[in-house]
Amino acid sequence: MGKLKGIIQFTGQLDGLSFYEMNGKIVVRKTGGFDGDKIKNDANYTRVRENSSEFAHCAEMGKYFRNSLQPYLKQLHIPYVHNRVLGLFQEISRLDLVSARGKRSVINGLQSVEAKKVIERFEFDKNLSFDAVFPFTYAVDLLEGNLIVSNFNSRLLKKVPHATHATLQLIVAGLDFEHQSSFVQNCSNKITISLQDATEADLEFNCALPESPNVFGLLYLEFFQRVNAVDYDLQAGALKIVGFQ
Repeated sequence: MGKLKGIIQFTGQLDGLSFYEMNGKIVVRKTGGFDGDKIKNDANYTRVRENSSEFAHCAEMGKYFRNSLQPYLKQLHIPYVHNRVLGLFQEISRLDLVSARGKRSVINGLQSVEAKKVIERFEFDKNLSFDAVFPFTYAVDLLEGNLIVSNFNSRLLKKVPHATHATLQLIVAGLDFEHQSSFVQNCSNKITISLQDATEADLEFNCALPESPNVFGLLYLEFFQRVNAVDYDLQAGALKIVGFQ
C-alpha cells in the first residue's frame, strides 16, 4: 500500500491503480477484488458460489428463527446474537448428507440424528453459558409441553448486580422452515423468584405444544429489581434451547 504525496489529491481508478482516502490521506493500491462475472460463471469459483448459496440460505433460516424469539432476544441484548444463530444453522445445514454441496439445507439437516445434539448444546451468548448462570438439572418433555427443574435453590443463581428478583418461563416455539409463512409462540406462566430470600423447591412449567413441523423448547431467565413494589427491568438474563423435535 502506498501513500500519495504532493499537491494533486484525487480518488478513483487510474491505469490499474485505485486511489482512495483513509484517515485523511490518499492511499493507493493495485486494482483488484472479485470479478462479478467470474464469480457467476468461472469454474475456479465453484466453491465460492456453493458457499455463498448455503450462507444465504442459513442467514434466511436464522432470521426466521430469531424473529420467533424477538421479544426475548431484544430484552437480553446478547452481543452478535445474529452471528451466533447463523453459525448454528450453518452447522445444521452441514448435517444434510443427501444434498450436493451448495444445496445443503437446514430442513434436511434437521432430519439428522445429530441435529438435536447440535441444537441443545448451542449457546446464544458465546461468552456466558446458560449453565454458568443457571446450574440446575432439568427434565423436558416437549410432547407434554412440560419442564421440571429439580432441587432449585435461588442462592445458586448467578445473579446480576442490583437484581432482587428473577423470573423463569418456558417458551415453546413452533416453526415451519419450509414455508416460513408464520410461527407459533406459546409460553408457560412466569415463576417469580425472590433473590433476597432462600428459595428451595422443584419448579414445574407447562405449556401448550404447537402443531408445527419443528418445535423448540426454551427456558428464559430474566432479572429485575423491585423497589417499593415497583419492578425495574435490568435487561439481563439468559436463554437456552432445552428441547427440539
